Amino acid sequence: VPLAKKGLDTSTLKSTEKGTFGVSKEEREAIHNETKNSGALEAAAKILVLEEEKDTKNDDTQKNEASHASPASTGCFIFTGTGSAIPCKHRNVTGMYLRMNNGNGMLLDCGEGTLGQLIRSWRSSYNRDIIKESESEYIRSCVKNIKAAWISHPHADHHLGLIRFLSERNSILLQSGSLQDGQDDRIVLMASPNIFRFLDEYSKVDPSVYGGYIPVDCRDTLPDVQEPLGEGSILHQKLGLTRCISVPVSHCYHSFAVVLDGTSFGRLVYSGDCRPSDRLVEVGQGADLLIREATFENGMEEEAVLKMHSTVSEALSVSKRMSAKACILTHFSQRYPRIPPLRKEDSQLSFPVAFAFDFMKVTPDNIVTASRLTSAMRMLYPEDVDEGDSAEAAETKRAAKEILSMPGLFASSMKCDMNN
Repeated sequence: VPLAKKGLDTSTLKSTEKGTFGVSKEEREAIHNETKNSGALEAAAKILVLEEEKDTKNDDTQKNEASHASPASTGCFIFTGTGSAIPCKHRNVTGMYLRMNNGNGMLLDCGEGTLGQLIRSWRSSYNRDIIKESESEYIRSCVKNIKAAWISHPHADHHLGLIRFLSERNSILLQSGSLQDGQDDRIVLMASPNIFRFLDEYSKVDPSVYGGYIPVDCRDTLPDVQEPLGEGSILHQKLGLTRCISVPVSHCYHSFAVVLDGTSFGRLVYSGDCRPSDRLVEVGQGADLLIREATFENGMEEEAVLKMHSTVSEALSVSKRMSAKACILTHFSQRYPRIPPLRKEDSQLSFPVAFAFDFMKVTPDNIVTASRLTSAMRMLYPEDVDEGDSAEAAETKRAAKEILSMPGLFASSMKCDMNN
């Protein structure tokens, strides 16, 4: 909850006296100097120069038109959080925003702080010379234009941000008069039943979240169920989606991945949290973009199996089997803030692979560039791990191997598709 809504006075906070986005001038300079000293800016500049040289071979007219297009009229994908479990100073918990070509958008998972991260991103890209609205009007419009949200599973780091999002969006609808006009501008919320029970219970304490969504059980959007959200549905009318399929995956009870057709990227697949899934490979075959969790580094296969997550190589193996045209890895363990290294066999793939970071903004045209910037991005993240964390990691690895060695407890080659 924002401090102002708690009745707290923020006027005396040093970081907001003369700062931007809650960061003081001194703090911004320190961050800039740390970034500059890392060598990441210089490395990224060299990579971008090479990219620009390649782009000169393309149609300059199309590039010029694209550069002057309104940021609200082109499709993009923004990562508001790329870490797992809890926030850390490098990564927020999971949240993603998918904007369509018509300016409307949807959320794919909504961890705590998702809306705040989105507002920071929108503010940083606001250009008064292109956008006719004021900054505050533009942000309210962006929030109102989010027409759907899809939640992969009931773990708090993937859905707790719904509370503030629904509260703020309901407030915007009330101020705009949409509710008085009788318009049904509720979002389509696709989630498991326990998410809806949680929101119902919470709304009894905080009525501001009540009635802001149309509930759709993910189990009603399974591959074998008649598609309620295909052509002609509200998702098609407001977002242009031609298909929205939830695929059960192995993580916790009521865990799903999603396959979206008709996005600005084409077929977009998001894995949620899970082990590698044969069923998802089948349903998402030929994906134009795969967003895949890669919680653990290579060499931590036991921990991945025990905690029902995936390693980097396992995630890329799924991408290869799915024949995905591009893959972005996310949901990294907060114990290892660095960008994980690739194995030799994974460093020469036929499709671009990018590592997500908070505030990363991807468009259909810059995925290849994003993948090539990985070497520069590595310089921004620390390579060493706290000694306490290292000791804990070693103990976790030992315990995982011991558990997995017990006959019959875990199969050596797990079947990844489970009934939910």
